[in-house]
Amino acid sequence: MNAGSTMERVYLDLKARVLDGRYPPGTRLDPVVLARTLRASATPVREALHRLAGERIIDSWHQEGFRPPILAEADLHDLYHWASFLLGLALQGPVPERDRPTGLVKLTHHRDYAEALDSLFRAIALWSANRELRFAIFNLVERCHLFRKAEARVDTSARDMLAAMEADYRFGRWSALRAKITRFHRRRMAFAGRVVAELRPRDTPLR
Repeated sequence: MNAGSTMERVYLDLKARVLDGRYPPGTRLDPVVLARTLRASATPVREALHRLAGERIIDSWHQEGFRPPILAEADLHDLYHWASFLLGLALQGPVPERDRPTGLVKLTHHRDYAEALDSLFRAIALWSANRELRFAIFNLVERCHLFRKAEARVDTSARDMLAAMEADYRFGRWSALRAKITRFHRRRMAFAGRVVAELRPRDTPLR
């Protein structure tokens, strides 16, 4: 396996582990330790860590290494607000035409709340002709994936709201979808404190 393919494998593997919550928020990600787990040398692991830090999926601190972020309630509130804004921009463009094969991105049926929400938001991103907007939404989807499961635990209506948005998407009810996405994120902001508490490592004191 050449160096390029090794770096890509390590990057994708490490990214999947971080997004899946394998490492609790604030855990130091040591390249040497990770190299043994990922069956690679420390060099591609460091490259992957720097790449993930550039994508803001992990935090990088001078002389303190890399860590999954510990989000405060205000941080999560800002992320939800940013998500609502970006998706609203994507929905301002021309809506997909249902009679064209490439008009709508087919949603995959997911039982998992996080995967289903990711699928819906990625599909909406693909409507936009603006590449930067698409990339921004894709990155946001990845950054938010870690706390989606916590959302479903603390807010029993989250799955119902998702199902309603999916139905609007599948049946082309675009105005209703825009309104529901706004309401969804307002509710997420209202529950931001509880989500943060759910994610906080149990040995981390409240501040």
